[in-house]
Amino acid sequence: MGHPKIVLTADRTLMSPYRGLSLATFFGCAPALDPHRDKNSFWYKILKNQVTPKVLFDFICNWSPDIDGVAKYAPYGLRKLEAGLLRDGFSRQDVVVAHPNHIEKFIGPETQVIGTYEMDPLGMGPVTMTFTYGRKQTSYDEFYNAELHRRIKAAKARTGSKAKVISGASGTWQYNYDPEKIEEFGIYAILEGELGGIAPEIDGHAGRFFNYLINGDFENMDPFRKRSDFKVNIKEFERNGKKLHGRFVNFWDRPELEEIPDIVEPSMHGMVEVMRGCGRGCKFCDVTLRSLRYYSPEKVKKEIEVNIKKGGSKSAWIHSDDIFVYGMDPRTAKGMEPNREALEELFTAIMSTGVEHTNPTHGTLAGAIADEKLIPNLSKIMKASPDNMIGIQAGFETGSLRLIGKYADRKLAPYDPSEWHWVVKEGVKTLNQDYWIPAFTLIMGLDNDETPEDSWETIQLLSELEREQPDSMFTATALTFVPIGLLEKSDFFHIGNEMTPAQLGVLYKTWQHNFKYGIQKFMTKTGSKGPQRYFFNAIARSLGGVPLGAMEKYARRKSKEHEKVIETVKAKYW
Repeated sequence: MGHPKIVLTADRTLMSPYRGLSLATFFGCAPALDPHRDKNSFWYKILKNQVTPKVLFDFICNWSPDIDGVAKYAPYGLRKLEAGLLRDGFSRQDVVVAHPNHIEKFIGPETQVIGTYEMDPLGMGPVTMTFTYGRKQTSYDEFYNAELHRRIKAAKARTGSKAKVISGASGTWQYNYDPEKIEEFGIYAILEGELGGIAPEIDGHAGRFFNYLINGDFENMDPFRKRSDFKVNIKEFERNGKKLHGRFVNFWDRPELEEIPDIVEPSMHGMVEVMRGCGRGCKFCDVTLRSLRYYSPEKVKKEIEVNIKKGGSKSAWIHSDDIFVYGMDPRTAKGMEPNREALEELFTAIMSTGVEHTNPTHGTLAGAIADEKLIPNLSKIMKASPDNMIGIQAGFETGSLRLIGKYADRKLAPYDPSEWHWVVKEGVKTLNQDYWIPAFTLIMGLDNDETPEDSWETIQLLSELEREQPDSMFTATALTFVPIGLLEKSDFFHIGNEMTPAQLGVLYKTWQHNFKYGIQKFMTKTGSKGPQRYFFNAIARSLGGVPLGAMEKYARRKSKEHEKVIETVKAKYW
């Protein structure tokens, strides 16, 4: 039997169900190796260069199953691409979504394109940059992406395959900052978006894109292509006196809703998309640059049913950039008021499929409280309860009124930036009342414009939430600023070199909150049910205090000012 023309795959960190634990999906961002560890140190004698023990990673990041090397589950974006290729004239024998454990099985002389789906290929995502001190350590994301490319390169050499390797998805912007990897991995082309690294929406034009690749249409730049077509940009980089080149393919069009295919095989985590775009316009985010489109409830149901029938899913992760914008008409909803009727219709359709649990991936606090009936009504539809908590990721970003007004004023609509502290507190209260738990993300070093006063506002707001709502349930994760969206020309915030005492205080306070409240009080109420939930919680309880001790040690080593901030947080904001 010959090899398929097109092989699609992703690295291990994107091919794991993480034992059904929603927060564990960030475990790929954890540091894997520390190349600078002192060989005479205690930890080197115990773990060598390992940071997060591989035995722990292997347990939490369990392998997704395969069927004769074909992935049974795959990232949602990869499933969309697969569906587009099958719709656009490629046969089932032409296209395979390969499990990374078996990638060599599918690469041979007949293989023409190998597509890798990459979310954080070089460990430059905000979560990873925070956990690895600005890439001073190697994350599992980066480690396994490199391993996948090495194996692809070796398989091509062994079989004489001339297949073109193309890397796509939302993490490809990272190759602009480390172009040496393009040559090292043997990447023929990188697919990138129009602005700020937005992943191009090629699922509506999949056949055309891959036919261009196969026919060699991307060999050279063509500045005369129409705006709605793919364009090639040969970028030149200079590193250490050496000139490097990379072929970047840009796509300037967007598919209409009817051009977006429905998945035909199960997606990882039972994820389905319900909309594209956001409309909030935060300057530090790229997805806000995508125009708004909403899937019909019928389209959403079809994809959930694929996950149920072919994947055995009992839950559905509902992906959006802000679920509370679903169905909103931006021409009439000037204050971005939610369309409660559209949301109720959507989640009624979702629950009618028979799933036992559903939760949206992202939503804004302002959207959650703009209609007092919205969360109570949705919670009834979704059957939320103390035993069926609804998790949602929400952008806390900063406690600074100055920064929120400067970079994310529309995030608060229909409220004013001066009301941000009230919006946060009311949002937590409203969500918790109906069994929703927000997982907050914060940005450290936002556009390198954060002052100590801004950082202390964040610490104070978190502390006020704890004091005023002692039974509140939320997590808070501080992430480093990365230059994407409208701020793509800015510089990275290098946490390992630039962290001020006050910023260390933010990092310390957020981790203290997660350990004291999240891990010890309510973590066992979220995620997949069963013994794995309690085992994961036991690990978190036993290891959760380690980062606090590490930060205290770092502060003592760094300066008296850093140490004083830690002591102040412990004395006044604990």
